[in-house]
Amino acid sequence: MFTVAHRGFAGVAPENTAAAVRVARERADGVEVDVQPAGDGTPVVFHDHRLDGDGDSRGVTDLSGFVWDASPDVLADASVLGSGEGVPTLAAVADLVPPGVEFHVELKTPGSEDARLGLDGPNVSAWRPFVEAVDAALADCEAPVVYSSFFDGALEAAQEVAPGTPRAALCLDPDRGLTRASEFDCRALHAPVDGVSGDVVDHAHRDGRSVNAWTVTGWADAVACHDAGVDGVVSDYPGVADYAADPARRR
Repeated sequence: MFTVAHRGFAGVAPENTAAAVRVARERADGVEVDVQPAGDGTPVVFHDHRLDGDGDSRGVTDLSGFVWDASPDVLADASVLGSGEGVPTLAAVADLVPPGVEFHVELKTPGSEDARLGLDGPNVSAWRPFVEAVDAALADCEAPVVYSSFFDGALEAAQEVAPGTPRAALCLDPDRGLTRASEFDCRALHAPVDGVSGDVVDHAHRDGRSVNAWTVTGWADAVACHDAGVDGVVSDYPGVADYAADPARRR
């Protein structure tokens, strides 16, 4: 199975940082990061909407406020999970991914609290300027890029802005994900581990799409994914797919 490092193997390095990407590029087939805009529109690599622990954010840094209200310089000086690693720009992280490793870029939010109001989020006109900025930031990226998102508007904007860049439909519900993948001509379906089944995989394969399961945190998840026939796993840890693929475990 193909292994994508979730937030740069978030289980072994501070998530979505340059340090995490350096670890992941040596031990994964693909590296996944979350992207949203800083205050000046520069795409930066970060998952939560807020830098602190307010609302449903986790308090990942020592700063406060929304990511999209902070400048790239301020974000670079943050400490992610107490590691001393700052919040990097997308362009800086892209420079770390080698040509032989896929770079999965999850379009997280176009920089508005309105994006929190449901999985369909803002429409394509709200997403397009951000997706254009993301695509520009990746202009010199040597690795093959894949855009992914839970948001229809983001996938539609990616389809318009960068039609030649593959897309992956993220989902909570596999049936909705299969529909989204078809609607936006996605190369892959990224479905949750507990929603992956042989039927889902067979459906996606009939449509010519691969299936990657998220987020795999241990060998048991990896075995379930392997047995369901998925093509890849999005994992917090390196090596989890090795045991699942080992014929010796079936003896």
